[in-house]
Amino acid sequence: MTAVPYRLLRYQLPMLLTGARVVGHTVLNAIAPASRPPALDADGGARPAGARIAPVARVIDAPAADLVAQYIAWAGAVGGYEGELPPHMVSQWSLPLVGELLLRMPYKLTSVINQGVGLRMHGPLPRDTPLQVSAAVEQIEHTPGRIKVVVAVITGTAQQPSLVEARLHMSFLLQGPRPAKTAHARPDEPQWRTVGAWQADARDGLRFALLTGDFNPIHWCGPLARRSVFRSLVLHGFGSFVRSYEILRQQGVSFREIDVRFVKPVPLPCPALSVQIAPPGPDGWRAVRLAGPGDGAGDTTHLAGNLR
Repeated sequence: MTAVPYRLLRYQLPMLLTGARVVGHTVLNAIAPASRPPALDADGGARPAGARIAPVARVIDAPAADLVAQYIAWAGAVGGYEGELPPHMVSQWSLPLVGELLLRMPYKLTSVINQGVGLRMHGPLPRDTPLQVSAAVEQIEHTPGRIKVVVAVITGTAQQPSLVEARLHMSFLLQGPRPAKTAHARPDEPQWRTVGAWQADARDGLRFALLTGDFNPIHWCGPLARRSVFRSLVLHGFGSFVRSYEILRQQGVSFREIDVRFVKPVPLPCPALSVQIAPPGPDGWRAVRLAGPGDGAGDTTHLAGNLR
């Protein structure tokens, strides 16, 4: 794997500043705990959140050519995206805006985890044009043991303001015992076909952090990662998504919309990961997953979702 240079840190200043604000928010909340979350709706379920948390919008400079080139190389897409930005690079420019929204929520920021991402592509993102980016909280859902949040990020240009839609799925884990898992009947297993494979080494978490600004230590700091719930270094969920996306694209799998959930983190290192798809259903959607070595009872599913 090609090294990702530390000089890319200079392009991550907005996210690093957001990270510093998160640390400050956490310290202040430890001293004077935030107020309780707003009351639930009568049914206790999901509800729109836009009226309570104002959206944020920015016009940002086009990502630097050096950063784009390094990002494309890490993603395994060398030779692709001539004059364009990879749509999944939204993980780099959207994080400061998403962080701004999270800071406005009355929840413990150190408890948030990424649970999935959806992308809908309406057109190519030009590489050397300023980007208009907006982020809004679409949904907050209170469930046993966690608060689920969906943030929509729209990226485009002054001429075409909606070229890529991303929906980021996150959860704030609540303190206390976890609810017992409900047993569900397992659906019939799709007829999986492996379209390609990739692998990750122990430094891929640091590489993706340098490319996106997401420096959560569970991805690059071994001692802290071993103290986490994962007990080892793990790759960013978005990083696993990016590498799998590019395998699909290079193998000629055509799609304009993809939606996946991060089922189980990819441990670092991980020598064998298979990107698999199923035949299309009547509605045109195809199941997709990222599978790794299992424990003897079958493969481990790291990502799972659909595309069309």
